[in-house]
Amino acid sequence: MSQYKVVEILDSGYKLVINAGANQGIKTGNRFLVYALSEHEIIDPDTGESLGYLEIVKGTGKVIHVQDKMCTIESDVYEANPSTTVTRTKNPLFGAYGITEEQSSSKAHIPFEYPKIKDFAKKI
Repeated sequence: MSQYKVVEILDSGYKLVINAGANQGIKTGNRFLVYALSEHEIIDPDTGESLGYLEIVKGTGKVIHVQDKMCTIESDVYEANPSTTVTRTKNPLFGAYGITEEQSSSKAHIPFEYPKIKDFAKKI
């Protein structure tokens, strides 16, 4: 599996440019995991064997634009944002107030978590 790197951060961390493009077979709609590696190796306490470096996930994204040697990925993480609207209306016949509640839900777009140039990206 190929490993690529973040080369540019756009739109306050909602979009990233990585050093992979059409020349590497990247297509619009491909998904990527963006991550950094821990600063130290993880060692198995029982065997003393190195387990490698921990991948610190910064988010996932979908390719929205492809060029020959690079592509732009946009975060594909959303969080439900439920809300309730309460409306008070006066009944003209009785002079009484009625209350209407309306539930709605919107999606809040979540950016990548503290992306940095040289973070890693791999297809998922």
